[in-house]
Amino acid sequence: MPDLLPLSVLLAVLVVGLAVAWRPLARRLLLRHASHLVVVAPEALEGLVVDVHDELTVGRAAGCGVTFDDGHVSPLHARVFRSGDRVVVEDLGSTNGTYVNRARVESPTALDAGDRVQVGDTVLEVW
Repeated sequence: MPDLLPLSVLLAVLVVGLAVAWRPLARRLLLRHASHLVVVAPEALEGLVVDVHDELTVGRAAGCGVTFDDGHVSPLHARVFRSGDRVVVEDLGSTNGTYVNRARVESPTALDAGDRVQVGDTVLEVW
């Protein structure tokens, strides 16, 4: 009977290799259905979860879907909405801008899970 140890090692290497190679694709496919924003900063709001259904506004104004008491957030700062199976963020002419992964949002920007959205001093992670 042939020695099966080399075969099992080869299979383990193959499985690990596939896991590493497929991780970006799996992330895009599975995480494309992101539907939550989780506050990661400031510490006082850390862990707050916001569900994204159809559309919500983010700002300081009382009528916003998500209101932050942050002097760097405009009264009507940004809009987060669904477009097909994607979650999209759009700056609404805020004074200090909206950022995705530290890049200023100039037009509606599709989000993937793990992306970080910043409005004022508040940072939200997409899940």
